[in-house]
Amino acid sequence: MKRWISFTGCALLALIFCGGCSMYWYRSPEKFTVKNSRLNWVHIYYQAEEDAPRIRCEMTNNGQITILEGHSVTVGDDFNIEYHKKDFGDVRKYYYSMQPSMFDATLQLLVDSGLMTIEKPDEDAPLYPKVMIKANINHVKQDKFTFNEALISEIRTLLFQYKMSGTLSH
Repeated sequence: MKRWISFTGCALLALIFCGGCSMYWYRSPEKFTVKNSRLNWVHIYYQAEEDAPRIRCEMTNNGQITILEGHSVTVGDDFNIEYHKKDFGDVRKYYYSMQPSMFDATLQLLVDSGLMTIEKPDEDAPLYPKVMIKANINHVKQDKFTFNEALISEIRTLLFQYKMSGTLSH
């Protein structure tokens, strides 16, 4: 009886130990099929060069796309209080809408281009273009700066589509 209790206790401790470490060895898949969910969203912050305007694109599955563009620090940070800077008020906001199926296709294209890939910058990585991504797709979260040229190219193409609609500059 004592052996059974000690064996059960050891097995339980091993299970707890392995369960606690599982978050360190389990990784979410980098490429997957995007499922339609009202909880999917992507925020992209893009700046081509140091003196170029900042662009923030927020996309949600209800079809709402919000784009902020300008030199103001509030393009990247709504709560920034550096109001004494001369370009604080330089921000423009545009609204678009798309069908949820189109939104899913756009997310799938970004996922296939490496949106969910974990990246480690090397010392030679250029500072610009500066691309930061925050996303929640199929309950998989991502928060990173990207240096992946294929992904940056897709993001530029996505932003260029809105630029060609006649509202974004530069």
